[in-house]
Amino acid sequence: MATRAQSLTITDVAPQGSDAVLLSLGESGEQPPLSFLPGQYLTLAAEVDGDELWRCYSITSEPVIGRPISVLVRRVAGGRVSNWLCDNARPGDPLRALPPAGRFTLARPGRPVLFYAGGSGIAPVFALAREALAHGASRVRLFYANRDRASAMLLAELQALQAASAGRLEIEYWHDAEQGLPAQAGLERQAHGLEQADAYLCGPEPFMRAAAAALAACGFDAARVHREDFGAAVQGAREDAADGPAATLAVQIKGQTHTIAVQPGELLLTAMLRAGLPAPHACQVGECASCMCRLQAGEVQRLDNSVLDEDDVAAGWLLACSSRAASPELRLRFS
Repeated sequence: MATRAQSLTITDVAPQGSDAVLLSLGESGEQPPLSFLPGQYLTLAAEVDGDELWRCYSITSEPVIGRPISVLVRRVAGGRVSNWLCDNARPGDPLRALPPAGRFTLARPGRPVLFYAGGSGIAPVFALAREALAHGASRVRLFYANRDRASAMLLAELQALQAASAGRLEIEYWHDAEQGLPAQAGLERQAHGLEQADAYLCGPEPFMRAAAAALAACGFDAARVHREDFGAAVQGAREDAADGPAATLAVQIKGQTHTIAVQPGELLLTAMLRAGLPAPHACQVGECASCMCRLQAGEVQRLDNSVLDEDDVAAGWLLACSSRAASPELRLRFS
């Protein structure tokens, strides 16, 4: 069956650094419990100025059934959902969430591992480091960069994890305001002695590019370098202007029908956002189901996704972020 949202209840709101909160979310018990792997994320909905908006937030809590699920939410300049949650989330409030998703998980849980985290990228990296230690990894090294000391998050949690690691967890904290941006030589130095480990990167795109370049310079096989990417940076790599016809798309959103042009090879969600439509969306990489809609007329080319099964496809469901036009006219409807 197609993925559906369920209601969670905020049980705690804990400030993290100068501009983030750690939200703990409890389940009602009326639906099957949410299960997840360390490194995955939740997609949450917030009603902001009359619009229901979906965004992805990485899970920091352990995957124990029955316990609240915690996610880290950091303010983003212009971020309507993150800023709304930081300002308005209160214990007892309900939040709608899609089931956990994401592929940023440990490939070899018990092996030595190297992490590079920038800013709120610490959320999935913290969860992965905890899992690696729990599975007996002999060495876990973390390079954690923030713009300054005040903005660093999950510090108490990291200190507790390190204290319990019996010396297996090494952490280097970096603060741009004091030390400048991390140089490649320093990023390479993190890899010394761990050249055969798997590496995991999460943070701002320039930070991940710098870390990836450092790892390449150290001889890391690209297959052992894993990145957590959200949004347009990954979505753009899925666009292929040479593939697919131009099309006219009629799409119903919140009871209103909009007609827009779709360029050759353009992802349907890209076309909707380019036209300024309030199309639901979050991860933009075919994992979270927030842009799920139904094909009512026309044909589409579906790209890989981790959400829809054969029954969903047979019923006409598609993900707008992972579909292109395959006929000159299309009609879609968001439920």
